[in-house]
Order: sequence, then C-alpha cells, then structure tokens
Amino acid sequence: MKQATSMAMEAPGAAAGQARGLGLRPAGALLLWGLAGLADQAADAAPNLRSSAAWQVAGLACMLLSLLGCALGLWRIAGQLEDRRRGQAGLALKAAIVVLGIAAAGGVMFRHLGEQALEMGRIALGDDPLAAVQVQLDANGQVLRLHGLLGAGSAERVHRALQMAPSVRLVRLDSAGGRVFEAQLIANEIRRYALDTYAEGLCASACTMLLLAGRGRGAAEDARIGFHRPQFAGIDDEQVSDAHALLRSYRDAGLGADFLARVRATRSDAMWYPARSELRRQRVLTH
Repeated sequence: MKQATSMAMEAPGAAAGQARGLGLRPAGALLLWGLAGLADQAADAAPNLRSSAAWQVAGLACMLLSLLGCALGLWRIAGQLEDRRRGQAGLALKAAIVVLGIAAAGGVMFRHLGEQALEMGRIALGDDPLAAVQVQLDANGQVLRLHGLLGAGSAERVHRALQMAPSVRLVRLDSAGGRVFEAQLIANEIRRYALDTYAEGLCASACTMLLLAGRGRGAAEDARIGFHRPQFAGIDDEQVSDAHALLRSYRDAGLGADFLARVRATRSDAMWYPARSELRRQRVLTH
C-alpha cells in the first residue's frame, strides 16, 4: 500500500490511468466467477446427468480462466513495479511471491478441479464409467426390480419403465449406489407414483435415497443397507458440505442427529451397516 501511495504521489495522472487499466481485470475475474456460479445452478436444475455434467465442465472452465486472468494481472503488476523502482532485487522478490502464489493456488485448484473436469467431461461426452442400472419388470406388472450401479441414464430407464407399466406398486432394490444425481431423479419418480420400496441383497450409498423415497419401506432378512458420507471427485470427503444432496436427503427423511453423525463419520471408502433395529427406529424401514 505504501508503494502504491508513493507512486500515486509521484505521477498522479499515470497512476490513475494504471488503476483504470487494471480495473477491468478484477471485473473480468468477478464476471467469470459469477458465470461459474450460474453454471453450477444450471447443473443442479439440468434434466439429466449428462446435461448437468456439461454445465459443471463449463463452470470449472470459468473458474480456471478466472485464475489465469488473476495470474496475468499479478505478473503485469510486478512488471510495472520493476519499471518504477528499477530494482532487480526487489523485482526478483516480487516475482518469486507472484510465482509461488500462483503455483500454490493453481496446484490446489487443478488437483481438485482437474479431477472433477475429467470425470464430468467423460459423462458429458456420454462415457460414464458407471453402467446404467438394469431395470426388470415382473410378469404381473406390479414389481419393478433395479439391479446394479446407478450410472448416467439410469433415471431415464426407470422413467420409461414406469410410464410403460402404470400398475407398478413396488420397487425392489439391489444396488451398491452410484451417481447421486441419478438417484435423486429416481427417488422423485418413486415419490411421484407413491411406490413402496424393498431392499433385497445390497442397498448402499446412493441406493438408500431410493429406499427412503418409498411410501412403505421393507427389506429382506439378509439385506445389507449401507451408509457413508458422499464422495466427490477431486475433493477429500471430509470437506464435502452438509448441503450435499445425499446428506440433505437423509435430513429430509427425518433421520436423527446421532444417525447422521455416524454417517458423516464413515468415510466414503468404507460403509456402515446399521442394525435392523436401528433402521426401524429411524424409520428407514417401516415394516
């Protein structure tokens, strides 16, 4: 600040021009961050996972461009300080600070956002490594079975099946989880048709969102119903917000604070299988 004040006193006209010239760069960075926020909102409101992934990639691109713009702005400032001071030692120190700052911020962002961009990019291009869930309608037309992971396109399969079989009353679940976005859409379909849900085999992670969406909820005696905190590409799961859709769905279902705390304490690479008595006490199972 003292250096900036000194320069302004020495050449007020030049300093004012410099300030106006640099004023566009922060505005541009803020605009890019704003666009990233709008892209994030569009991703949440997207009708399917592929569209959501495309919006997320666009938002990440805006964030990275904003970082690049800030880096270039800092470098120009360092060059202007060199012109003013003509001090090589001072310039070297300022350049080192700028470079280290950019490297630190850029390294963190690229490590986290880069992994997200790669995963979301694959999904946006229709190359989700997780397969879509298998959907099977029983002969009587009243039971819909969902088996396998909840990859991109799972919700569309369920939507089409329910449209073709309006007499479905029960959804049987056997899934280790998958994409939370797809689970949200399927859960909405289950609530829309007021269907019952039944866990057979394994129902874990995002699959529990489907189970909890049922009007009546049951499970086979040997069923395993598993919970853990959500995982997000490029981010340590300890840093995932409580506003994450998976945790929010548990709160909306009325699960107790102690139960939610246990979920939060279970890493995404582990699984907690509550006792059947606990599942009934929390109304995860209603019968």
